[in-house]
Amino acid sequence: MKIKINDLRNKVTEYLLAGGLNENDTQILTELVIEQELVGNQFSAVGELPVIRIKDAWLLREHASKHLHELWGKDKKLADDKWMEKRVADYQKAWKPVEQKILMGMTEKLGLSFRQNIIDVNIAPWFNAFSDPMVIGVMQEPDVFVDTLTHELLHRLLTDNTAIPHETLLLSEWQKLFGKNHTFGTVVHIPVHAVHKAIYLDVLKDPKRLERDIANNKQYEATDYIAAWDYVEKHDYKEIIEKLKKSYVKLKEQQ
Repeated sequence: MKIKINDLRNKVTEYLLAGGLNENDTQILTELVIEQELVGNQFSAVGELPVIRIKDAWLLREHASKHLHELWGKDKKLADDKWMEKRVADYQKAWKPVEQKILMGMTEKLGLSFRQNIIDVNIAPWFNAFSDPMVIGVMQEPDVFVDTLTHELLHRLLTDNTAIPHETLLLSEWQKLFGKNHTFGTVVHIPVHAVHKAIYLDVLKDPKRLERDIANNKQYEATDYIAAWDYVEKHDYKEIIEKLKKSYVKLKEQQ
């Protein structure tokens, strides 16, 4: 039985306010959900956002970080339980105020839902960031961590959603959309960067984050990332997102 519109509006409003959104953002997102319901779009972010569990991956520390520290740590001290407890708490504190806004932003922009209802974010020393399993290192400051986590969650949403089987090979599809002359690393980051740009500018309304992200990639000479940003800068990120949305609809219909 479909929920009445007024009841749905109240439910969405309550949900968003409880997640920390301000009244203005809550009103905008609520009306977007209502509009989708009225036009028959079955996607709704309410109740479909995953729980993001940022935690100290102590087993990974014990069985992997120690060995990596022996290779690269030299005379440095490996992070202990007390240090990790504070670092994880700082990451959680930085993420929580923007969690609902970012998750709703990426799912709404793409029209996709995460397949998993709980996503563990494992924090461990001497690791770079990757999305499956999701592991992030400890060297980034909390504010930058928010952008890194958003990046990895975008990878997860694009590859593990309810629209397509988990084993779907997306490389050839993305090459059709963006060209075959890119490296693998560039092709898989064009979709991520396009949606991330939308989150920076249209959801968080913080262009300084976008500038910092691109500058960091250039500082560390991350050539695949830089090439992906160049592509997104040369093409309208909104058009890229629209192409992605249509692509997922087509892939779903082909199942």
